Amino acid sequence: MDMNASYHLLVEKYLPHVRIVFDRYHMQAQFGKDVLGSVRLEEAKAHRAEADQYDILARETEDRTQRDALKRKAKQARHEYSVVKQSRWQVLTSSKKLRVPGREKLDRILEEHKDLAVCYAMKEELCQLFELRDPDVARQKWTDWFEGAKTSGIPQLVKFAELKEKRIEGLVSHAVFPISTGKLEGFNNKIKVAKRTGYGYRNDDYFFTLIRYLSIPASGRFQT
Repeated sequence: MDMNASYHLLVEKYLPHVRIVFDRYHMQAQFGKDVLGSVRLEEAKAHRAEADQYDILARETEDRTQRDALKRKAKQARHEYSVVKQSRWQVLTSSKKLRVPGREKLDRILEEHKDLAVCYAMKEELCQLFELRDPDVARQKWTDWFEGAKTSGIPQLVKFAELKEKRIEGLVSHAVFPISTGKLEGFNNKIKVAKRTGYGYRNDDYFFTLIRYLSIPASGRFQT
């Protein structure tokens, strides 16, 4: 399951005998949004603020040579803003799946942005934790990960670790039961797309008929 507090408490109350496994899909998605996404946008905004400051100084400077130099710095800062702002794909994608140009771009961004580099390294390590199959090893590794995150001094990373550390039992359970709701979430997205493209349905039967149709493997939809 995901880490929704109400869901978690409800299952513990009515199904006390089951072992809860917290989902990899949601854990990684939340880290990407709440940590990597937030830190990346923060770094981008810093470049934009830097560019604005150079522009102000350039307008206030009478010396032409100095003014031109400030304008060049402002231009470079705006370029860095665009690069970081548009790096979402490179930052969230596994390093193993990036092609050479994407990897080079990512390396340059991480080299110049320390906090983002730390968060990216923690993301890569987090993904590896879900590959563990020994619960004792998993518990120790998760504990080490949370401690490292909390001592990073990066507010977004610290907050994420403090919240998720409370769910360590369900994370360790993944080492024993390596299951995921990834396919379920993917199908949910299919339903959302069908709902949007339909612009409304006359009755529920039409909508649920379409959902049943989408559940058929593509190779079998046109077989008679």
